[in-house]
Amino acid sequence: MFRLIIRKVVLMVIILAILNYIAYHYALIHPRVFFSPAGEPIEGGENHYGEYVQGLLRGDLGKVAHTAVAEVITAPIKNSLVLLLSTLSVTVVFGLLFGFLAISYRTKRIHPLALTFLAAGSSMPGFVFGAILLSLMVYQVLYSAAKETILPISGYGVDRHLILPMIVLAMQPTFYLAKVTAGLLENELQKEYIQVARSKGLSWLQLFWRHALPNMLAPMLVTMGEGVRLMVGELVIVEAIFLWPGIGRIFLFTLGLRLDARPPGAFFGSPTLIAAIAVVMGFWLLTADLLASLLAYRVDPRLSHAAEDMDVTLA
Repeated sequence: MFRLIIRKVVLMVIILAILNYIAYHYALIHPRVFFSPAGEPIEGGENHYGEYVQGLLRGDLGKVAHTAVAEVITAPIKNSLVLLLSTLSVTVVFGLLFGFLAISYRTKRIHPLALTFLAAGSSMPGFVFGAILLSLMVYQVLYSAAKETILPISGYGVDRHLILPMIVLAMQPTFYLAKVTAGLLENELQKEYIQVARSKGLSWLQLFWRHALPNMLAPMLVTMGEGVRLMVGELVIVEAIFLWPGIGRIFLFTLGLRLDARPPGAFFGSPTLIAAIAVVMGFWLLTADLLASLLAYRVDPRLSHAAEDMDVTLA
């Protein structure tokens, strides 16, 4: 496992460095794409990047609109983490529950209706579902005596404001986890050792907890890591739709994209801010992959043995 950690960490550092370089230089060109017919890059970009890297090594992320980048992104990062961690909790609970319920008690296989339901949910982007929800709530206010929507449709708060963004962000990864869980469970329940356990009179829950679940944990943990990647990928759009003051919404501002149709603000095209946000979001993705891999290796010794055998073969 130590070798796995070293490989993952080294790869993470390399990817984040490349991501920082690409994001910074994209920001140098991006504003020109709109305001210059030729789209020439800003002169001296390479020299500016060298100074920027020297500042990074000193712990200085740079400035945007006379404000330190660290001050700009600190609160949005906290807000986005609140949304992501809440969504992850909902995804794990309901993803496992739906996957368990998708198995027919009689046949021990996925029910056809449940398979259709899970496939549809895992293929629909969460922001599409969010747009539908918002439309229904707006129409409910317009065509009824209600003075406000059932749930707040914008704003920040660890209260009712969190419900709609969390539901929308959790939708696709929840159904994806449920679909994978149901497939793994169906596969385990058809194996001979399960048939032997059933012949001994074990209940359905006993079969699941004692026998099937331990063999399913590793791929389920990897799937949860993939679910986090889906969440981070949709975070930008979900935060924009519900006006959640997170890092994804700031990222849209740096690209000059605003749902309120206002002109680009002070954050537009800032190389230091775009680079910082790209690294933060990339770090979340890579960390989710690292943690999922480590936990999978921890709960399934077979993976560790396979990795050791591969190292011996390569040597």
